[in-house]
Amino acid sequence: MPITYEEALAYLDGFVNYERQPAGASKRGALDLSRVRQLARALGDPQLKYPTLHIAGTKGKGSACAFAASILSAAGLKVGLYTSPHLEDVRERIVEGGAKISRQAFAMLLDLCMPYLEELRTRPEGTRRPTYFEIMTHMAFLYFAARKVDVAVIEVGMGGRLDATNLVEPDVCGITNISFDHQAVLGSTLELIATEKAGILKRDVPCVVAPQIQAVTETLEGRARWAGAKLEFVGRDLNLAVVPRKAEDDDAPLKGCIAALRAPDGWEARAELGLVGRHQAENWAVAVRMAELFHVKRKGGPLPEAAIAKGSKDVVWPGRLEEVKRVSKPKESPRVFLDGAHNDYSIDTVLTELHGLLPGRKRIVVLFACAKDKDAAAILKKLAAHTDAVVFTHSGNKRSHEPEELAKLWKKQTGNDAPVRKDLADALGKADREAGPGGIVLATGSLYLVGALKSLVSKRPAPK
Repeated sequence: MPITYEEALAYLDGFVNYERQPAGASKRGALDLSRVRQLARALGDPQLKYPTLHIAGTKGKGSACAFAASILSAAGLKVGLYTSPHLEDVRERIVEGGAKISRQAFAMLLDLCMPYLEELRTRPEGTRRPTYFEIMTHMAFLYFAARKVDVAVIEVGMGGRLDATNLVEPDVCGITNISFDHQAVLGSTLELIATEKAGILKRDVPCVVAPQIQAVTETLEGRARWAGAKLEFVGRDLNLAVVPRKAEDDDAPLKGCIAALRAPDGWEARAELGLVGRHQAENWAVAVRMAELFHVKRKGGPLPEAAIAKGSKDVVWPGRLEEVKRVSKPKESPRVFLDGAHNDYSIDTVLTELHGLLPGRKRIVVLFACAKDKDAAAILKKLAAHTDAVVFTHSGNKRSHEPEELAKLWKKQTGNDAPVRKDLADALGKADREAGPGGIVLATGSLYLVGALKSLVSKRPAPK
């Protein structure tokens, strides 16, 4: 008898999930692709039954995937989109045609995988079982094959070289900004991290790369020569022009910028972006160029300008400088924005954007939580430079840093005390009071915090 959706979730929860329990340095050598290749073969290698776009990076890879999927959908293609993690519903990870996988299909796919997963439970010494993420990846592969998509846009989970998504044979690759994250697994230097990300490069497969610091650029170029891949760098090979658009007044919605991209061969793209922030223009540039290269290869001609315009503006990617509308709020309450930034580079970027887009707002208060494996000291240094106050809370994830410890670190760095509220409703209320009328509350540091707050303000259950 087929399993139910609830049974499928419970079964998945029985596998190790590095999103909820961090992989330490001791796990690094255990992360190989042999078992996931075995599972893929048993399932008939569904990832090879449709073309793919494959995107890695530290920050922005999810946004780039969303842009690419939206643009290709606007061009009339049937598009699958696989991303991680989710904010409120695990089914957000597997999307086709803009719609989440149904509960029934989710359960059916896991039911299909279970006999092979049970075989892998009995494993030779020195090998390991597939992880939660690896199983989800294979479910996405199966779903897109069953739905007969024209193309699937696949986001790397962590790293690239040893990521389960690296079983695909892509038409085009992309690499967004590379900065410090997951050092225990990917390495302690940017060069090591870049080497892992470059593991997605394939011979004769073009790769579009966001602007990088020199050390990362040199590492990627070296790995590309070894792999036989051609790189196009935004800002070097591809000329990106960005015109930011400030809000009309302090209460108006934030607007995405106008971006234009030009390639050496004369190809051009121009669009109003549906995601807010200058940094999103770089993610868009990676995505639109990838979509163009794919369209030329598979459809024999350039992307229609109308598809670029529509897909770029209509893109939906929650939790990235997203303003939340609360079910009820007192008059003159602060505006509340959510962003999943979780390293010092991205925190600095998001806060700089907020200050630039809403210059009339006099007070910004950050509601903050982060995972234990993040460089909290570096992040708090950026918060101290950009914010008027911080309220520390807990994301609800088992990996979340204890807010009391964050407050102690804040005190050590700044000499100032900061409030701690473990309960999210209390934390949001405190942040509201700290910001005051006309102020801004930015919840950031963790996508799990973002997901939990989205559920809180809309009165939905907390994310699974």
